[in-house]
Amino acid sequence: MWALPPPPPGRSTAAAAPPTGGPPAGGPGERRADGAELLYRAGGTKSAQNPAFAPDGASVLVTEFAEGYNKGAAALGVLPVEGDRTLRKVLEDPDKAAVNLPGTSWNAAADAFAFAFATDRDGGHDEVWTMKPGGTPERVTRHDDGSGFNEPSFSPDGEWIVFQQSWEPEHASVHGDGAEQDSIWKVRRSGGAPVRLVDGKGTKTDNRQPNWSPKGDRIVFQRRDAGSESWALWTVGADGTGLRRVTDSPGEHTDATWSPDGRHLVFSSNAGTLANAQVFVVAADGGEPVRVTRNDGSYDGAPSWSPDGKWIAFESSPGGESNPAALWRIPAPSL
Repeated sequence: MWALPPPPPGRSTAAAAPPTGGPPAGGPGERRADGAELLYRAGGTKSAQNPAFAPDGASVLVTEFAEGYNKGAAALGVLPVEGDRTLRKVLEDPDKAAVNLPGTSWNAAADAFAFAFATDRDGGHDEVWTMKPGGTPERVTRHDDGSGFNEPSFSPDGEWIVFQQSWEPEHASVHGDGAEQDSIWKVRRSGGAPVRLVDGKGTKTDNRQPNWSPKGDRIVFQRRDAGSESWALWTVGADGTGLRRVTDSPGEHTDATWSPDGRHLVFSSNAGTLANAQVFVVAADGGEPVRVTRNDGSYDGAPSWSPDGKWIAFESSPGGESNPAALWRIPAPSL
């Protein structure tokens, strides 16, 4: 079990939590005691989540929930990270949820940037879609088995999308374990039959939030064994072989994405003892995690590394995940 390192000299381990509800408090440039800088706070009941840097690093894709953290309809927006940080909505369907994955949501290989997301806009369950900002949503997957296809991530060459197949408890055959047993699949950007990479039901494990590596050779995801409350980070080859465990300490290690050079992973963790998860970094082949955020009064999660390697953007909910989140960024650690 790894220990939490002490805070840097002269820094507090907690910052004052911003208020919830009402008009936005503070604004761009607001800073916490741990050095994190506010990017965007929607205010009211709206919750800004899942920042994913565009390939040029100039903006982030954002999911904004209307009624709180992971609650209500959800729209997609693009937020500049410098200058006028006004969220520009690019997709908003009434009473529907369009949700992106933090990390490699964008197709960097395309002539015009496009991003992948999941939505139930055309049916009763989530499918994988893509869209260019200012363009028209394009559906990638089609299925009718009662599951949801969500958390999509682009391969570096833009040819494939990896995603999570989620089974709601009422549809899942969970063999005595009341939790979901999700699987990891990939599908061509042009559509067609998906290819399963990690079999959740077959291994009695729950596998979520896959993110493609910058080289395209591996995919990181989080896994929970049946009957366990702990989540660990794992990687698997892009062809479904070479399964490897990255973290082996107790706790909930989730929301993993890659550094631009592919050598490290940034993720959210409660380290087994924290009241609220914080952002950590670990070597992609395992090792001692390094704590990045230090604001014990808030949940910090869904981190994404900027393409130039200088920043980590993340969502933060004061008091815990039950409260609306705002988006922040913090300098990436020197590793």
